[in-house]
Amino acid sequence: MQQKIKYRSEIDGLRAIAVIGVILYHSEIYVDGNLLFSGGFLGVDVFFVISGYLITSIILKEHLVKNNFSLLGFYERRIRRLVPALLFVLITSLILAYFLLLPIEFKSFLNSILSSIFFYSNLYFHYSGEAYGQTILSDQPLLHTWSLSVEEQFYILYPILFIFLLGVFKDKIKFLFYLFIITSVIFSSYISESHSSFNFYMITNRAWELACGALISINHFHNKKKENNNFWKILGFVLIIFSFFFFDSANNHPSYLTLIPVLGCCMIINNYNNDNFIDKILKNKFFVKIGLISYSLYLWHHPILSFGKISGFTENSLLAKFILILISFLLSILTYNYIEKYFRDPDKISFKKLAIIILPSVFSSFLILNVLVEKQKNKYPNILKNLYERTWFTTKQYYKPCFQRKKYFCFFGNTNNKHTVFLVGDSVLASIQEELKNSLVKRKINFIPMTNAGCDFYNKQKQNKFCNNNIQLNRDRKIRELKESIIIMHINYRTVDNDTNKIRSFIDNINKYLDLGYKIIVINPIPQWNQNVSQVIHNIYKDNKKNFLEELNQKSAISLEYYDYSAQISKIISKFNDLSHKNLFFINPVNIFCNIEEKNKCLANSQENIYFTDASHLSKVGSKMINSELIKLIEKIK
Repeated sequence: MQQKIKYRSEIDGLRAIAVIGVILYHSEIYVDGNLLFSGGFLGVDVFFVISGYLITSIILKEHLVKNNFSLLGFYERRIRRLVPALLFVLITSLILAYFLLLPIEFKSFLNSILSSIFFYSNLYFHYSGEAYGQTILSDQPLLHTWSLSVEEQFYILYPILFIFLLGVFKDKIKFLFYLFIITSVIFSSYISESHSSFNFYMITNRAWELACGALISINHFHNKKKENNNFWKILGFVLIIFSFFFFDSANNHPSYLTLIPVLGCCMIINNYNNDNFIDKILKNKFFVKIGLISYSLYLWHHPILSFGKISGFTENSLLAKFILILISFLLSILTYNYIEKYFRDPDKISFKKLAIIILPSVFSSFLILNVLVEKQKNKYPNILKNLYERTWFTTKQYYKPCFQRKKYFCFFGNTNNKHTVFLVGDSVLASIQEELKNSLVKRKINFIPMTNAGCDFYNKQKQNKFCNNNIQLNRDRKIRELKESIIIMHINYRTVDNDTNKIRSFIDNINKYLDLGYKIIVINPIPQWNQNVSQVIHNIYKDNKKNFLEELNQKSAISLEYYDYSAQISKIISKFNDLSHKNLFFINPVNIFCNIEEKNKCLANSQENIYFTDASHLSKVGSKMINSELIKLIEKIK
């Protein structure tokens, strides 16, 4: 049996390749309109394999060879390795966020800090609806900490489970790992389309990548390593580089496709003691040194690039991105030499002293962050306080947004309540559901939102994972469970684009439920804008912070010509006007947003408030304006 773990400089070189891939991906470098390192996010998967290999090697050596494995000692080393550098980056990012982020963004950022500190940020970003890869470089500066949370969860659970399995199934341990990897890959591939966010963020779907590294370690421990096969090592390197350049959708991972970089990494780790050109690349001093600072580099690069994007510093500037990457390297070198190395060394600082530094910092964070929310918010004029708020993700049950549910829809209320209201539509309609839920629950009326992206209540010819016939059938089944309910519907005129078949299908649904005895409230098409409302107002603020309100007062509100808007929805309204039924009612957004403050104009904002948070979705204020009319009507017809 292998008696000691030999330092392998090529693994640090492999870390360097992984972190460079991730940085280049987040740098958003385009050539002829194509993202150059579109699969660089798979560098994280390479990290997972390396972690599985190294942690398993440590446990095998200390538990089976030296017989002195200490779970507390293992946890202490992980804390020394990860926490000090993480806290330093979080504190620095907090200072930048205080000055650069708007109130809604800052509040979300503080939640992400807490989730990072306590290693549940993968859960936080999943349940907050933050899809990784939705934009290549996220406006969430700490989104990258999801992978650190996955690793920490692995570090906490894995040693206990692995030692148990070694004790009970020692002779079958490899078989169990193979079985787990195969079934996990199949499961991840199966749900990658239908539950892409859960699949991407959760340790349950990432553990097989760590297990692949663990399996290599188990093979090495039993001297079943291949030392002289250059071909596999070269192939492994090619597979990783191929993945970085030719994969392009984070939502497809992990799945069977992820086997390509994962197996590539396994091939490199499994084959060592070779002197081929791949070894020369990975053992090159440049790559080894980057590998040594890779943890700090991973921590720093994303918030720095993200803040650069948020501030506008890197907009259309490759040079600005290059400068920020250099800053990331500089900070990483300093962090590695003066924080990582210092706090890892028990001779320089005892664990007791380390705990005295960390624990007060962590627990005081609750108080400090709560104070900062209000203090930061009060820096801004009222109209800026709700910019960019994603109101359609606000409504949650069991920590998960009600938006994008395909079958198990949220239910708010009590089964003893007499009346139920269904809200059925796309994300535009979802942007009113939080205010509507609060108003209905107060009145002891049940509320069931059934909202999905681009998914108004009609049959679509083009199916996708967000809107398909299965979702429509699940909606129908749920509605039929509660007879004589009220159904609120809306049709997005830009999505429909005057398609006669779509309009007819929508009207057929109205008539179907009227015939079944339901009461239907149709919200006529809500205005859509040619500009992102939050972005326009934010740009005015960035260009003239000192005199923002004066500048805003001088500019006209974001608006549509009433007659242009009327012309765009005329075909839909014409069809609606042909409908007549005692249980059919309409809400007309024209009476809410048009011809009120300015004649022949539909407005997206006033001088004090935004009515829409982007080009489509209602803000809190806009949602209240619609809901005020809805509640009056519901009270009247229930």
